[in-house]
Amino acid sequence: MKNFKKLVLPALAMASALVFASCNQEDINTSRVGVTDEELNQGGLAYGLAMMSLQRSVMPIGVAGETGPGNSMQVLELISTGNYVGYYGNNNNWNFNTEGTWTFTNGRMSILYGLLYGDVAKSWLPIHIQASRAKDNLQAQQVLAMANIVKVVGWLRATDAFGPIVYTKAGSGDITPTPDSQQEVYKGMLADLEKSAAVLREARESVLSRNDLVYNGDASKWVKLANSLMLRMAVRVHFKDTALAKEYIAKALDASNGGVIETTADEAKIGNSDKQPLAHPALISVDQYNETRMGATIWSYLQGYNDPRLEKYFTKGTYRNIPGYYFLPPTNNEPKKEGANTAQYASKPNFSTETPLYWFRASETFFLKAEAALYGLISTGTAQSYYEQGVRQSFAEAGAGDATAYLAQTGVLPAATTVAYNPYLSSRYSDNISSGNVSPNWNDVDATRNLQEVQLQKIITQKYLALFPNAYEAWTEYRRTGYPFIMKPADRAAAGRIDAPADARAPERFVFSDQSYTTNPSLKVVPSLLGGPDKGSTKLWWVRDNRPKQPNN
Repeated sequence: MKNFKKLVLPALAMASALVFASCNQEDINTSRVGVTDEELNQGGLAYGLAMMSLQRSVMPIGVAGETGPGNSMQVLELISTGNYVGYYGNNNNWNFNTEGTWTFTNGRMSILYGLLYGDVAKSWLPIHIQASRAKDNLQAQQVLAMANIVKVVGWLRATDAFGPIVYTKAGSGDITPTPDSQQEVYKGMLADLEKSAAVLREARESVLSRNDLVYNGDASKWVKLANSLMLRMAVRVHFKDTALAKEYIAKALDASNGGVIETTADEAKIGNSDKQPLAHPALISVDQYNETRMGATIWSYLQGYNDPRLEKYFTKGTYRNIPGYYFLPPTNNEPKKEGANTAQYASKPNFSTETPLYWFRASETFFLKAEAALYGLISTGTAQSYYEQGVRQSFAEAGAGDATAYLAQTGVLPAATTVAYNPYLSSRYSDNISSGNVSPNWNDVDATRNLQEVQLQKIITQKYLALFPNAYEAWTEYRRTGYPFIMKPADRAAAGRIDAPADARAPERFVFSDQSYTTNPSLKVVPSLLGGPDKGSTKLWWVRDNRPKQPNN
């Protein structure tokens, strides 16, 4: 991973200032070249570039070979969240100076907050300001609705990583705004999604089609994304606020509100197109840096379940001229190794320049419905039928064929990570997460365990496999539910760096840097909003009270 430039932190400070700047800046924002607000709003002239920038900032993406988005993606997912949940292992320990080893330095946390929050804000704010000044312009309000949906996609990742964030006061003119609790952030986001969907349901023509990198201006698909995000968030909070969950699940699934994402054609994704020549940013870390490789946890499930998605998700590696699927463990505590028979030759994520970044896939909808049905939050369909639909849809998304035989399997469990499949590291890492685990077959259950708990474990485990490579969602679901079981860190000192219990397998959250508290003194309320100290071991609001403790070995 290449070092970020020294200008990063000043740039983030500037971004924070923009977020909290006043919207009432008539003099500053008045055109000096004779273009009126009405002319700017006509045809989306005022919004096009900002919208494209906003969409690219949610999950950083750029042109092929561009290292900036590649570095950002590495920090955001490849060495942090994707490492924690075992989607990826890393051929580098970066001298134990990154969040990958749970080393939450001020600089790294500032970078993460800037990428998750500040970069989204910098592109959203100009749209918010201009559209707010054009309240009577229908097109402007439709563009703002689209921008607010994108903002939620991005800032949902921010609140699910940090907890409290500034949401209700963003763009209000308050220079040192007080952050909202995560519960209030969720309520604000859900309300904004509902409002945005209502605006876009009335659209009779495309919205900003020339500059929309996700749906080409198709308002009906933006409505489905808004409703799907509403469903995601509502299901997420049902352990903590059942009434709120039921209210928004019902709104999301009400067909008269525009529907949810249930087909591949409706999936929200961004990638290479005739509008912009974009490429998957992870390729920088995978191919150029030779650092990102297959993780131990996902290998264990795919291998143990005889899952045909293994060859779709990852390429074969080699060791002593023997091809196979070789993984690297989380928190790899060894330095970078390149050359024959080193970690460079472990299995790679199967990405190409044409692989898009997915914001929301159809399979997720079915797993959300499965959980909602399991807990009586919806009255139509069954948890089993939605669960099996989710698996079948994931197979279709991966191009893995028919899932019937896979779903019929009983008695299969995740594979143990023996040295044979992990020959590259001198630490000889191994783990086994089969104890207390589940098979893909819905009816294959341990009669000694609570049935609902076993079925939830099945749903979240398959959701984890379907979400790949969306590491933020997988990390969030693990922290929220305790599932799926994940591999232990190779660096057993990692937990101590965030004051977590010794048997912790992933951090609970990121932390605010010292610089953030200096820039905005109102952040002093963060511990009270969290209900605990601003540390990586403090649980977020939506974590269920009875989250199971994973068996350790």
